[in-house]
Amino acid sequence: MGNRRKTLRPGKRAWSLFFGLILSYRQAQIFKLFINPPIDLHTTEVNAHFSSMVKWFILLFVLLSSFLQAQSEDFRYDNFVYMPHIKSVKLHHVGLPTSDPIIDLNSSGQLLLTFDDILGGDFTYNYKLIHCDKDWNRTDMDELEYVDGFNDEDIDRWFYSNTAISDYTRYELLIPNENVDPIISGNYILLVYEDDTDLPVLTRRLMVVENLVTVNPLVRRSISALQLSTHHQLEFTINNEDFRIQNPQRDLFVSILQNGRWDNAITNKQPIFSTNNDITFSPSDYLLFPASREFRFADVRSLQSPGFGVHSIDKHPDRIDVLLQLDGPRNERSSFDYRDINGKFVIENADDSNDFLTSEYVDVHFTLRDLNPDLTKDVYVVGGFSDWHCLGENKLTYSTKHQSYLGNILLKQGFYDFQYATRDQDGKIDYEVYEGNSFETINDYIFLVYYRPFGARFDRIIGATVEESAF
Repeated sequence: MGNRRKTLRPGKRAWSLFFGLILSYRQAQIFKLFINPPIDLHTTEVNAHFSSMVKWFILLFVLLSSFLQAQSEDFRYDNFVYMPHIKSVKLHHVGLPTSDPIIDLNSSGQLLLTFDDILGGDFTYNYKLIHCDKDWNRTDMDELEYVDGFNDEDIDRWFYSNTAISDYTRYELLIPNENVDPIISGNYILLVYEDDTDLPVLTRRLMVVENLVTVNPLVRRSISALQLSTHHQLEFTINNEDFRIQNPQRDLFVSILQNGRWDNAITNKQPIFSTNNDITFSPSDYLLFPASREFRFADVRSLQSPGFGVHSIDKHPDRIDVLLQLDGPRNERSSFDYRDINGKFVIENADDSNDFLTSEYVDVHFTLRDLNPDLTKDVYVVGGFSDWHCLGENKLTYSTKHQSYLGNILLKQGFYDFQYATRDQDGKIDYEVYEGNSFETINDYIFLVYYRPFGARFDRIIGATVEESAF
């Protein structure tokens, strides 16, 4: 770690300015009275003037805070990276790099945020937590109502890389920490932004849970003849024996995530009735997910010899090229069962024990064979490494010479799950064109139970569980 400059954030500068103006006014009034005292010098007159000015300063500060907040709202309430030089963003439980960002309220568990700035140097980044409702809209609450400590702090753990080619700085942040700790359950956005410019750098979704109810899930093949071999059907009940819910049909909402993804999540499912302590969701309202296929993968943990899925490694003085094996469509192939990491990625260096600071950034080259391409649709390499977004940096270009889609993505040494997706001119994303679906695919399904009784100001998460599809 090194030394870096410390600057006050706009919010802190506003508070400093606010109190400075009050103190300056107070001192000026007292000085004025000493220089030109009235006939009857009473402190009540000073206090009256002072109180009046404080009210005006408070009004001014509220308006200033609203303005600053409006300035800083130029970001998505989603997992997203805003700067092209920010890479390898991960948020997971400490020591569990493939876990999802879900922690229990008032527990000893911590989430670890890590990311690299490939510009290197020692730039200062700040962070804050923002409480959201079940639909990922900002909750109308003051920060003091949902966090204990101080939001708007800087990330003070950062390390320089020690590599031959790549120059980057790795940043680390634990949530909760000694400066900020969530005090209510629900959805949260973790926002990281530049210290000097207020520009957003990255956002991550995380969930804080109170384990007050029990979810009893079941994942099986679809009972529909048309989807029998391609979809997973989900059913579940909720037991609230230890937590009284006055009106479950009105106050409960359930979201279900496949492999931790929000882009294809089923949200806001509500129960139809409850008996005793069991809350039932309509068995006729089937919850169906396309099962997809086990993920393709690229093992670029070693640069000494090709890993699984790697054809060759070419080293140059200023870069390293990793060429993956030739891929093709899988939508009409039989399912092949193997264990993947459900679309996630892990930073790992098989050539050195210090995975995070000695791993190189390499150009990973993808080749997708397609003899009859639909050129009205764009093709992308998608996975946890791209936050499931179809972005310009992971788009492939069709080569008539090679009869294949070609492209390269800058990735850090590690193990990456991925799939190929198409996007049409209306923005619709489709994985079935190149991947297909099979009920035999092993997926994780996360069930999140949101609770908001009548008159409450925010959505609590009162239960969460994970169920694996296995047949």
